[in-house]
Amino acid sequence: MSAIKPDFSGEYALDRASSVLSTNAAAIVSAVLRIEHDDPRFHCSARFASADDAVEFTFDRLTDGSETVSATESSRCHWDDDALLTEDRIGPGETGMVMTWRYELSDDGRRLRASERIVGAGRDQDNVWEFERR
Repeated sequence: MSAIKPDFSGEYALDRASSVLSTNAAAIVSAVLRIEHDDPRFHCSARFASADDAVEFTFDRLTDGSETVSATESSRCHWDDDALLTEDRIGPGETGMVMTWRYELSDDGRRLRASERIVGAGRDQDNVWEFERR
């Protein structure tokens, strides 16, 4: 019998002071994650903003570890105990990039930690984004 997995659904605002960001991400001053999670469906939309720019993205994954592949990228999402891990491979071989995110809830679901690692394409970095549920 498998344990009940956490539900990540909700809207989360960045706790910038508690986050540990690399030089490449240090300009970010605010961020919002909106997650709709109905396991095995995981949908995330995000907006990360600096003083003069913003990056927005949206993705859908299945948490069963199945891989989605296109001509230039692949992605998958799977459970690691109570954490959800997403992995995206973008671009070919040596010029490509791998981005992984580890999502974990704490404080009875009031806090979300999103640990990000980017390797490749000259963008190597590790970031720990701390969010509070709105």
